[in-house]
Amino acid sequence: MHNKFHQSLINKEFHKFIIGAALKDFETIQEYSYLATHAGFDAVDISAFPLSVIAAKKGINQAQIENPDLTEPLIMVSVNVDQDPHFRRVEVNNNCTNCLACVPVCPSNAFSDLEGKLEYNIDLCYGCLNCLPYCKDDAFEFSYWSSFDTQSICELQKLGANAIEIHLGDNDEAFKNLYQNLAKDFLLESFCIGSKTNSTNELLRLSQLIIDQSGNKEKPLVIQVDGLPLSGAIDKGFEKDQMSIKKAQIVIDYLEKQNSNNNFFVQIAGGTDERSLAKAFESRVNVSGVALGSYARSYLQSKENKIEAIKELISRSKTYPKKSVK
Repeated sequence: MHNKFHQSLINKEFHKFIIGAALKDFETIQEYSYLATHAGFDAVDISAFPLSVIAAKKGINQAQIENPDLTEPLIMVSVNVDQDPHFRRVEVNNNCTNCLACVPVCPSNAFSDLEGKLEYNIDLCYGCLNCLPYCKDDAFEFSYWSSFDTQSICELQKLGANAIEIHLGDNDEAFKNLYQNLAKDFLLESFCIGSKTNSTNELLRLSQLIIDQSGNKEKPLVIQVDGLPLSGAIDKGFEKDQMSIKKAQIVIDYLEKQNSNNNFFVQIAGGTDERSLAKAFESRVNVSGVALGSYARSYLQSKENKIEAIKELISRSKTYPKKSVK
């Protein structure tokens, strides 16, 4: 008997709402968790802070009070063991001349015009870098959150986090130390690769590292393959998700060759939208799910009835014509 999220992986229709690995706007985390619960997402992906988990729980509980039949999504906390772009945020230095060119191009509304003067809320920034080419004053610098320790992650579990995503990069030892010292298993463990590389060799190296460290666990494990991270709300062309689909095929083929595909499921992210699952299947790429992030957040901003809008979004993602993958 599989639980809902495991069954969704098996059915190749697992859906995760990426609220933001770097987001510290707790009201927004609560709102998106509430909407994701109404829509039937399998998981919400949030920043690894106590108040983030508390906010997600509030949003989920609010939705379940309104409709007791709703299933609680997994609360997944994203953690960093390297300089992953998902954990990058803009800092504004003294070169800023208040030209305000960054205000209209920020998908998270971190920049605003306060009577002709730039106002910046760093807690709204999730590091997409869309602002960078518009700044002519060299006023932006970037910071990365450091690695997370196991003690703080255990505290998040006590608050209600029941899934984790570890973003891998070049620092293998930091990943090994974090992963092997987690005090208690999560219901779902996910590993995000590809955010910093398009190299086939690097994708294979990271896949093998995950296989080696995860051992012979019988529970489902997810490898999230990131194509163009943080690009969903930015116009980079119609086929932004093709990179993640191509990377996913590389990882899937490798898992099959290593006989490690029984409990591993591959999910696509980065430039994904409601058509991405269908496009993966049409390309004969055997993915098990999709993560919707900046595209979904941008999509919801313009909608008056957000509950119906997010239900429609996930419904389209599940019902676009899909060719079966054997």
